[in-house]
Amino acid sequence: MTQAGHSETRPHADAFLHARAVNHSPHARVSAEEGDGFDHLSIEHTLKRERQLNALTQILHSAHDIHSVMPNVLRMVAELVEADAVALPLIRRDTETLEFCYTLGVPESLLATKVPRGANLSWQIIEHQLPVLINGYHHHERALQSLVAHDVRAVIGTPVAVDEQPVGVLAVYRIGRDDPFTAHDLNILTVVGRQIGLTIDRIQRYQTAVQEAERRIALLYASQQIGATLDLPHLYRTIHQAITTLIPCESFALMLIDSGSNRLDVVYCDADAHDPAEHIVDEAVAQVLAGGQSLCVAGGGQNTRLLIVMRRGGQTLGVMSARTRASHICSATDLEMLDQLATTAAIAIENARLFEAARREADMRTRLYEASQRLGALLDLNQIYDEIYRATMSLVTCDGFLVALKSGEQAPPGVIYCVGRAYSKACANLAHRAIEKEESLRCDNTECGSSVLVAVMRRGGRVIGAILVRASQPYTYTDADRSALELLGATAAIAIDNARLFADARRHATIDELTGVWNRRSFFENARREFLRSQRTLRPLAVLMFDIDHFKSVNDTYGHAVGDQALRDLAERCRNQLRGIDIIGRYGGEEFAVALPDTDIDAAEHIAERLRTAVENTPFATAQGSISLTISIGVAVCHPDDQTTLDAIIDRADRALYLAKRSGRNSVRVWSYSAKESKG
Repeated sequence: MTQAGHSETRPHADAFLHARAVNHSPHARVSAEEGDGFDHLSIEHTLKRERQLNALTQILHSAHDIHSVMPNVLRMVAELVEADAVALPLIRRDTETLEFCYTLGVPESLLATKVPRGANLSWQIIEHQLPVLINGYHHHERALQSLVAHDVRAVIGTPVAVDEQPVGVLAVYRIGRDDPFTAHDLNILTVVGRQIGLTIDRIQRYQTAVQEAERRIALLYASQQIGATLDLPHLYRTIHQAITTLIPCESFALMLIDSGSNRLDVVYCDADAHDPAEHIVDEAVAQVLAGGQSLCVAGGGQNTRLLIVMRRGGQTLGVMSARTRASHICSATDLEMLDQLATTAAIAIENARLFEAARREADMRTRLYEASQRLGALLDLNQIYDEIYRATMSLVTCDGFLVALKSGEQAPPGVIYCVGRAYSKACANLAHRAIEKEESLRCDNTECGSSVLVAVMRRGGRVIGAILVRASQPYTYTDADRSALELLGATAAIAIDNARLFADARRHATIDELTGVWNRRSFFENARREFLRSQRTLRPLAVLMFDIDHFKSVNDTYGHAVGDQALRDLAERCRNQLRGIDIIGRYGGEEFAVALPDTDIDAAEHIAERLRTAVENTPFATAQGSISLTISIGVAVCHPDDQTTLDAIIDRADRALYLAKRSGRNSVRVWSYSAKESKG
């Protein structure tokens, strides 16, 4: 018999690596005289074993279920060491017996065998954690008689451990033949045994993680179901169902503290419970309530009782009592998840108790929510004011209504919307007073009417205005009405601010900030719209391009601030010379573009000359004194029969402007093909 301990495993492994190195030499052979345990193994045989071992390792590494993979693993182990039978007896949960869980080729009588601790060689392997090789097994004093009767001649057994704890033995047998196992076989089987142990450990961890995830999902789903229930009898049944998804629950009861008498009452008991007395309020329950900690009470062979405290914040609402099967071992994870479920259940019960009170406000909240949704979708101020009025009418009695808003930090508030009998100076003054004091007002028998309510509109900590309503009957409005109108006012304040921001953003996105005319992008959008209209209506469209002559010298002489002031005044002066339908925009720098709908070439030239004269004849007043400016203008016209584009028309006007610059500036030039040629 060869028994390989930790001191012998390393030399065997070194010998195995040495054999692989020698066998990979094309001219080398391993001889018995070398004493390395690999007598007369050919290179092909070594490589075949290596392939088999690699394949077995891959199967073990990819396995996710020990039961499905083990038959194939045992078959491959038998092929690897040329064994006639393989067995993997595992230690039962009671840790006192070995059970042949997985076998290949062993006698059927052995399958039902449970080997007690210390009874045979397998327990010796487990206890010493050392592999064993026995040739002549049928002569061994600790041989298992059922194996001897099956004519087992040679055996290798190696320990299988999980996390350094033995779980079983991997054993291979040669039956009815005297071919001995070798040290090489022992080494290989030792490696396989370790791999099987690692695989069992990994699969157990994986399955534990999967089960834990499934239970967490069940807890989440149960919590969602509990949280969605507000009817108390239905809620109790839902809690019971949730408990049964987490642990094997035989019976269940729910005990809640009565807020009036402070007594613990059983409010729900499983209809299938064999004995309701299983869930009586006893010393164990009193202990749980006093300590505030859940408790697992072992049944001593009977069902285990779990007492789970139900808390919301620092307040104890009651106890859940569950009986589990005696075979179920309650873990710390069980208690943790049940505590989480109990917290969810406590919150749900408290919510259900408050449901009746909350339902009284539900209708009002619904209307407020609907109003906030409609207000949030609006960006036009007039539409927002209309919606505030409609929402107010749905919330409170109202025969007069107004909205007053602050126009600045120093300026007094102004009434910007008024309906009905609130159109009076007294109502406006009352709204102004509420805004100045930054607090809502409720008055009766005033100049405004028999009953008046003013709710300030706040955005964050800032008051931006107020909503006033009046009624003809005194004492019409309550604190609840004031709260409702304040909530509406907060939503309205957000909507008004958003609408103002949107208007500012739209203005900044389309208007040139310096001159106040369209910016380049907006000019093109508006001009393109007019161009398409001219194509449909067969009407002409003229384009002017102009800029300030020698504008750089203005900036150099007077500074950029004066130059900016000149650009602003120039844009305003030109805008005053144009029609309301004409489109003027800042093209870039000191250059401007004008689109003139329904304007032919003669009219366009006349308008351009009018612009040039208006600039030339009147000096511009600046911080540095009056300065005189002139402009050069290029004109181009698109006729309906002219197959061209807007960009081409603008380019023609730009070419004409270039010609005006070359002709001495302070002039108007109309585009023609000769202008195009002269620029080229």
